[in-house]
Amino acid sequence: MGESAVQKSACTKYKSGIATAKNLTDKIRKVIHFFVTSSLFLAINSALIIYFSSRLYEIEIHPIVLLQTFLTTIAVYGLNKVTDQTEDEINKPNQTTKYQAYFIIPATICYIITLITGIIEGPLFFLVTLIPLFIGFIYSVKISKNLPRLKEITGIKNLAITFSWAFICAVLPSLIDTVEPVKIALVFGYIFIQMFINVTIFDVIDMPGDKAANTKTLSQFLGKERTAYFLFIVNSLLLIWFSICLVYGLFIKYLPVAVFGMIYNYVLIGYFTKNPDKRFYAEVIVDGEWIPIVALLLLYTVKA
Repeated sequence: MGESAVQKSACTKYKSGIATAKNLTDKIRKVIHFFVTSSLFLAINSALIIYFSSRLYEIEIHPIVLLQTFLTTIAVYGLNKVTDQTEDEINKPNQTTKYQAYFIIPATICYIITLITGIIEGPLFFLVTLIPLFIGFIYSVKISKNLPRLKEITGIKNLAITFSWAFICAVLPSLIDTVEPVKIALVFGYIFIQMFINVTIFDVIDMPGDKAANTKTLSQFLGKERTAYFLFIVNSLLLIWFSICLVYGLFIKYLPVAVFGMIYNYVLIGYFTKNPDKRFYAEVIVDGEWIPIVALLLLYTVKA
């Protein structure tokens, strides 16, 4: 009888421990879901890309640049969430339509703050911050019945988003200090390839919703398998990037970090083009690709 009571007590404690662990896991998942849904996760990653660019330029990381990219990301992606209700109801069933309206207020506020701070910093700074905001607006909003949104033109969607990310993250830090044009061009190219792969992976994941909304994406045109091959080729273009850096002696001490980013992309392409149903994991791992890249960069910086 005593043994039975001990066994029951142990069993109860075990079940209680399992329940506690499950509750903790659910809470962590909800926190992550909130960051992903609200675009805060993307905004944090934009700040990480700025850190990456600044380290490669070997210049000081200026707070205003971090703020600008953070706010620009929330503004552009917040507006996109409002205008993409048809696709999101299929691609993101957990993010229901009734929540979409809550994105327009912070998006508008971020647009205004970004433009005001850009004006304060000077004409060139303002122009650089204005371009991604403008592209984001015509990407999401249908200005005229006779003119399609950028995202409705096959391939242009990928180029528009990718250019915006690469442009602001490569150019904005260079306005704070003197940076050689060749370095800006190379950093732009690296970020462009990274983000193009990011965007196109989500095209594969979002194919059902994009088809329902009549959004003609590159992935729909090529199909999943050919999209994967295409992305492998695009990622391999970084070998040319590495060759240029080696020939001209640029970013040498950071090249192992850049190589890691390329290898990481191969893994992402291989996994998520074959498992497009893993959207939540993609939102964390693909959108969060700059977390391990910058973590490795920090390690190299500390060692240096």
